[in-house]
Amino acid sequence: MTLASLPYRAFDNFFLQAQRVRKLLQLEFADAFRCPSPLAAESVGAKLGADGVDVLVHPSAINTAPLLGASATSKTAGYVQDVLNVGASLAGLPAVSVPAGRAEDGWPVGVQVVGQWGMDELVLDVGRALEES
Repeated sequence: MTLASLPYRAFDNFFLQAQRVRKLLQLEFADAFRCPSPLAAESVGAKLGADGVDVLVHPSAINTAPLLGASATSKTAGYVQDVLNVGASLAGLPAVSVPAGRAEDGWPVGVQVVGQWGMDELVLDVGRALEES
């Protein structure tokens, strides 16, 4: 089996740019958390100090699930629905999505809990507490 290689231009244009964007996203998340990132230099992250947060909690999806057979407004509608889950994955942060009740239309909704790198246990504990409440 041979590994495909990226031509120089593609590597420079896509891969390196994606890595830069990923690093910026990691720094933005690091600034939000009270606990500094163990992966970042000491001068980076946790700028908010005591005003930072331990975890971020936000909706798991933009809308409730569409009915089967319902026509989507565009071919990308399914991908856009999951956009709120992408940030934590790109930043390499622990995250969990848990049920959080029902929307006005009766369909279930969820919230995602995101924590600082290495805080997996805290993320799971908060997720468990939210699910039980």
